Amino acid sequence: MIDNNIPKLSMDFEENDNSHSDFLIFHDADLRLIESLYTPAIIKFHRADKFDSKFIQTSNEVWTFTYSGERIQLNFSKLLSPEIKLVKYFLASYIQTNTPSSLDVIFYAYIYAIKFLKRNHLKLNFHNLKSILINLAKLDNHTYYYNLKFLAKLLFLESFSDFNIDQEYELEFLERPKSFNSKLYYQQYEDPIDYPIITMIQQGFSKLNHDIVSSNKDVDNQTLLYSSILGLIYITGLRPVQLAKLSAEDIKIDTTRAIDQFHRYSILIPYAKQARYIHEKIAIKLPEEVAEIIIAYIKRFKLNPKDKLFDMGAYSARFCLKAINTQLFDFAPKTYREAVLAGEMIKQKYSFSDFRHHVGYSLAMSGSSAEEIAYILGHSSVVTARHYIFSTPELAQIRAQALGKNSLYRQMIAMLLTGRLVYKQDWHQKKVLGNIGCKIYYDIGGCSYKDKCLFQPVRNCYGCMYFHPFIEANHNQVLESIQSEINDLIKLSDGIGVSRNPLIRVHESTKFEIESVIARCALQKDDIHEH
Repeated sequence: MIDNNIPKLSMDFEENDNSHSDFLIFHDADLRLIESLYTPAIIKFHRADKFDSKFIQTSNEVWTFTYSGERIQLNFSKLLSPEIKLVKYFLASYIQTNTPSSLDVIFYAYIYAIKFLKRNHLKLNFHNLKSILINLAKLDNHTYYYNLKFLAKLLFLESFSDFNIDQEYELEFLERPKSFNSKLYYQQYEDPIDYPIITMIQQGFSKLNHDIVSSNKDVDNQTLLYSSILGLIYITGLRPVQLAKLSAEDIKIDTTRAIDQFHRYSILIPYAKQARYIHEKIAIKLPEEVAEIIIAYIKRFKLNPKDKLFDMGAYSARFCLKAINTQLFDFAPKTYREAVLAGEMIKQKYSFSDFRHHVGYSLAMSGSSAEEIAYILGHSSVVTARHYIFSTPELAQIRAQALGKNSLYRQMIAMLLTGRLVYKQDWHQKKVLGNIGCKIYYDIGGCSYKDKCLFQPVRNCYGCMYFHPFIEANHNQVLESIQSEINDLIKLSDGIGVSRNPLIRVHESTKFEIESVIARCALQKDDIHEH
């Protein structure tokens, strides 16, 4: 489980550490925060094989389970009470987005950090944890490095003392272990805002727009405010300090088509940091779905052109963090929300830096230059922008990404993004009909969208909430057609040396959505057979 270059640590503190074992690394405010953290009583291993353990009880002093043919035991008895509560929350959060197969290594990484802080009589804060990460990078200890980075991210999102959310973006720019690239750890470069989350957000904005124009739906003030903030951060990667500088007149209608009143929008955003000279505001195109929500927000709150767009109080960063995560939770599928509210899952959180990195990586994947990325993200130099270009995975890593990452949360979101599953004989509305390449597909599902759809049928259906997949349909044939197109694109990209072909990512997104529908149909069939 542990690499040879990583020092072996026992799960208990060594004898020579006893003099430091009672030193408390937490601030008083953090002790109260740790006490408030909720860890589910039972953590289920949803993707466990028939010979694997199916769950663990988190209240146990020792966690013992079998996964992927290995018996793992974690002993918490030598840790102090707040250390135990934090590490259990840390481990539970990790399981929710990964498999539990390497949980002992995650535990070792935590013990490593605890021992370092206690030996040096240091408190747990970002400065000290950053020092540990920098030291691990120099030691080329990539396993501990990335697991402790996961912990640092968690501490930022949970508002621990001296983990200022404004500094969270620094995690991405810390020196990495040198063995990182040679071992092709493509998942570490993965966009934090990935395919299912993007689809969930897009569907959320689409539904919200429908509710705004519908006289039957009453959209509350908080939803308009939070969705406006989420929309701007998602599209532009704005920092809270930039959001705080916006006025209502910065939302512009660029053009209007007379025949159907279709508008094109843009937003004028300020630089977050000013150099020696004054920059003009940056004009960024806004999608209609997001712009219409912001326009509705401006009208609801009766803002004048010169008025401040968002009143976020004294601490804009914390306000933004609450706004985007509240709105993401509202956009999430009902089954996931119910699981969180019932205490069966931990609420997944994202920072505005995640969205900022998403914009940067997306631009780099599309072949944008450092100057273009710096312009969009409002940097006063191209130094940071170059990071995205250099860190973006090359074609070999993109190809490896097609294998997917085993994430319960993302799988759950993806599998619930289409409409309900139905049998063909029970569907009496319009059906999906379309082609991929030279193959025509029909009888794969129904469409409940009332108006004329502007998207390509079949290819865009598998990530649409109005698509109702037929349980008995052969969705594997559709998957084979998409995979064939991906293979052709990779071959073409290899041939012409275009490693960042954006079409590959588009096709991978479609592939992921089709695989999610196939998995969902298989589960439905299994349930029917069991009953």
